Amino acid sequence: MFDKSKKEPEKAAASAPKAPASKPASAGSSGQTTTIGASITLNGELNGNEDLLIQGQVEGNIFLKEHNLTIGEQGRIKANAFAKTITVRGELTGDLNGLDKVTITSTGRVRGNIVAPKVILEEGATFKGSIDMDAKAVKPAAQPANAKSA
Repeated sequence: MFDKSKKEPEKAAASAPKAPASKPASAGSSGQTTTIGASITLNGELNGNEDLLIQGQVEGNIFLKEHNLTIGEQGRIKANAFAKTITVRGELTGDLNGLDKVTITSTGRVRGNIVAPKVILEEGATFKGSIDMDAKAVKPAAQPANAKSA
């Protein structure tokens, strides 16, 4: 008797229509961001067609074409980076090429050259290198041939 009353609400809940699962954002959507976690170490070339947040360690080159790259506060990067926008909250050693802008936040540390039409250095940011704000200087041609066709 008591068991039956307990099972009936479970059956009702199980037979109730479920809300449709939300579809993941398409790779080209600005709503999707992939994260490389703090415990991940990646060596080599990184190419992508979506926004990327790096909390781990990356050595090599990063090409995101028309997408955003964020180096999180735990991120430790030794790479040249090419992306639509680049935000550095962690540590990056290498050259930064931003199609739209490059931002180094108050917790960010960069050793390398920056090429972007807009550059933002927040108070407290650490930067050693050169800045070129010539909008025509940032070209997709800076990517290797195999990254262009991807």
